[in-house]
Amino acid sequence: MYLRLVIFEGSSTGPVIVAYIRVSYSSQNPARQEKALSHSPYQIDKSYVDIASGKDINRPQLKEMLDIVTSGDIVVVHSIDRLCRNMINMCSVTLDLRNRGFSLIFLVENLIFSADQNNSLQELQLHMMSAFSQFERALIKERQADGIAAKKARGERTGRPPADINKV
Repeated sequence: MYLRLVIFEGSSTGPVIVAYIRVSYSSQNPARQEKALSHSPYQIDKSYVDIASGKDINRPQLKEMLDIVTSGDIVVVHSIDRLCRNMINMCSVTLDLRNRGFSLIFLVENLIFSADQNNSLQELQLHMMSAFSQFERALIKERQADGIAAKKARGERTGRPPADINKV
């Protein structure tokens, strides 16, 4: 697993604004999310980048970010599925952040969850989008299993190719 912490110059006044970025594989590039965050109206002070699955919340940079941010800080995420792909985890993380006094912003969905405000419509949108993210992950896993089964039925090898002992 590859981790990276990017620190930006931030302002010394007002709340700390942190960004959370996640890609699933090291072959994926977080540049799209970084670009969207840099073009957002928010001056990002710190950016936490995980290269890990969104299936659960056991991610080093997410844990570090959640440990470091304090009441009044703002967490900005490119899109809902970058934070969590599981509805229960999403509800848990967002509720925890708001209870601890943070604001949470999702750029793509244009959702802002503030510690001092409750918006029932946005809460519904978050739950629906989280459910869709979880459903999408389930579909990906189904298609992957179908592809593996089809390869096995054709007698093809699945998984990682064997190591070439001449290159070892």
